[in-house]
Amino acid sequence: MNKLLLICMCLLVGGAIVGGLMVIGGPKQARLAREDKQRISDLRILRSHLMCIGHPRKPLPQTLTDDAYCPSTRHSLHDILASGDPASGAPYVYRRFSDTAFEVCTTLALNPQKARKAAFDQGNIALRADDTLCFIGERAVSIE
Repeated sequence: MNKLLLICMCLLVGGAIVGGLMVIGGPKQARLAREDKQRISDLRILRSHLMCIGHPRKPLPQTLTDDAYCPSTRHSLHDILASGDPASGAPYVYRRFSDTAFEVCTTLALNPQKARKAAFDQGNIALRADDTLCFIGERAVSIE
């Protein structure tokens, strides 16, 4: 009787562990979610840098590495530009559409629609392709 009870308890505990991992996704899922959170945070910083609020309005830079553009935010960008994507190390995608319009993009490991819904700034986010999330921006410009 005690052996049967022990076997039942082991099966119950094992089932609970397996069920819990299925619900939360396990360590791999947690790592991917953490990387996606870092990607989105990086895109917010890049978008803020490109908006360059509080500084003289000038045309958007041709590349993110333009040191003359919005110098007060350059320090916070150094790590992002040096390390790039947290998993692959690939640089983030920057597209300059005009002197005032741009987007910065990354490929997410998990569901980008879910990430977009969770973001507080949904109006600034666009989904491209299946797994690409982009922060978009349009700013006023006055060339002095």
